[in-house]
Amino acid sequence: MKICRCILLIIFFLASFSLFSQIEFTASAPSTVAVGNQFSVSYSVNADGKNFVGPKFQGFQILGGPNPSSSTSVQFVNGKMNKSVNLTYTYYLQAVTQGHFDIQPATITVNGKSYKSNVLTIKVENAATASTSTQGSTGKNASQGTSESVQSGGKDVFIRTFVSNRNPYQGQQTIITYKLYTKVGISSLQPKGTSTYQGFWMQDLMDQSRQLQQRDEVIDGVKYTTAELKKIALFPVRSGEITIEPLEYEILAQYRVQRQSSGDPFFDSFFNMGSVENRQLNIKSDAIRLNVKSLPESSKPAAYNGVVGDYSFKSDIDKKQLKTNDALTLKYTVSGTGNVELVELPEINFPPDFEVYPPKVAHNVKKSSNGVSGWKTFEFLIIPRSAGSFVIPEMKFAFFDPNSQSYKVLTAPSYNIEVEKGSEEEQAVSYSAVRQEDVKYIGNDVRHIKIPPFELQQIGKHYYGTLSFYLIIAGCLIAFIVILIIISKTRKKHGNIALMRNKKATKVARSRLKKGLTFLKANQPDAFFEENTQALWGYLSDKFTIPRSELSKENVEEALKEKSVNEDYITEIVNILNDCEFARYAPGNKQHDMEKIYNDSLAVISKIEQDLR
Repeated sequence: MKICRCILLIIFFLASFSLFSQIEFTASAPSTVAVGNQFSVSYSVNADGKNFVGPKFQGFQILGGPNPSSSTSVQFVNGKMNKSVNLTYTYYLQAVTQGHFDIQPATITVNGKSYKSNVLTIKVENAATASTSTQGSTGKNASQGTSESVQSGGKDVFIRTFVSNRNPYQGQQTIITYKLYTKVGISSLQPKGTSTYQGFWMQDLMDQSRQLQQRDEVIDGVKYTTAELKKIALFPVRSGEITIEPLEYEILAQYRVQRQSSGDPFFDSFFNMGSVENRQLNIKSDAIRLNVKSLPESSKPAAYNGVVGDYSFKSDIDKKQLKTNDALTLKYTVSGTGNVELVELPEINFPPDFEVYPPKVAHNVKKSSNGVSGWKTFEFLIIPRSAGSFVIPEMKFAFFDPNSQSYKVLTAPSYNIEVEKGSEEEQAVSYSAVRQEDVKYIGNDVRHIKIPPFELQQIGKHYYGTLSFYLIIAGCLIAFIVILIIISKTRKKHGNIALMRNKKATKVARSRLKKGLTFLKANQPDAFFEENTQALWGYLSDKFTIPRSELSKENVEEALKEKSVNEDYITEIVNILNDCEFARYAPGNKQHDMEKIYNDSLAVISKIEQDLR
């Protein structure tokens, strides 16, 4: 009995978990649909991805999308919270023609790396065939039957939904917050399914990489721990009543329980204090019904193109006086609160003598707990073709303001442009670029028609066969032969191993001495003397072609004398070798000896090299 209790104690204190994740980017859609039917295609990635690029749905009509949505999964392991994110992009399609269609992969970037989804194959049948197959499959599923016991968290764990506006206008921003309330511990929190928010354009306002912020809140005298699970901004794309399906989670709640007494006071008191029973619960929020009001038609201005929110509008031009074929830049900026990504400008009636390139569009969307805001710019590149005085008309930008429940029109001023005539050469230039980036190449890749006088050459007269032609051919052959001779000598030279070792002896020795210097600075005498000795022996072996197996002081002296090396240098290098061997085993402070031997070794190698020249 005591052994079992010890085992339980060890398991209780030493339990540990490890969580590993792998990036998965998958596409899903029905394998068979009928002509004319509507269906959805979803792309899901289990990470916070960016730069999603969907495929071209050839053979299908796109009704909407991509609509992004995200879900967050939280697990508590040993008191530590681990969080995972699932991001989904949904398209709504309609089958147009009968046949088999392959939908190519979509792409997304996660942590700087690009991922591709799988290829989808969809069979589009005629309505009669699809109806029969659908009925058959439905009947099969019905015959099998499924039953699921769902246990709610009751008053212990539940989700509350907070809606900023239940009666928004079409296109007006509505913020929805899903908040978790719990009186018990939670070890796992997993979303069930993914909300698509049909009828809305959605932006997630929460940073999926951050941890859930927990707070305490008292409701009817009961203390709860709360955390915001999800916060989104919805922009309705149609009017009428729209229902948002509940957000559902599967959780693992921890309830404290009392165990049956075992008769051991210590064992019972210890485990009854910390005994926890895990219960799997399904909790979900309430369904949300929004009554979306349509925008008033009677007072709608002509410049209005569907923008809802609160915005400012301004313009800027870099120059008002220029010459023909010079370029000017006109920029319009829209900023404010609302869906700035959908902002578009009405058509501008530029003077017909102006060549206007498609605008360079940039935007910056800012997401916060208060909603979506940001700015969007439209930058036009304009090139006047004729001289004169011109007017760029004023620009009107209209939007619907839900706060005042009225349309507002903002106006950017008109600009008077004075264009002087440029040079004739500039007038003759024709600009055919269709992108702004191409303008910088004008004058470099376009060449003018040449006019007389021309440099002409007599018909039938060729350079081939002339004296200079044959001289160049002969020079090339001589140069080729010289290069072959040099290559042959170089190969032969490199094939002489002894000669190459002789040439590199000094360089190798100095390299090893430099390595010994590091041991000197680190005050490692044994390593220094070993490296210094090997450097000197290696130098003598390579320089005087003495095999390593035959190296000795006597052989070295004979080899140096044969090369007519100064006897003082011979004595000096032999003494250094003796000093290295002696210093390795001599007691006392060796720092001074190491420095002297290092300097003497460098000096004697330099003296021998000069004497051999």
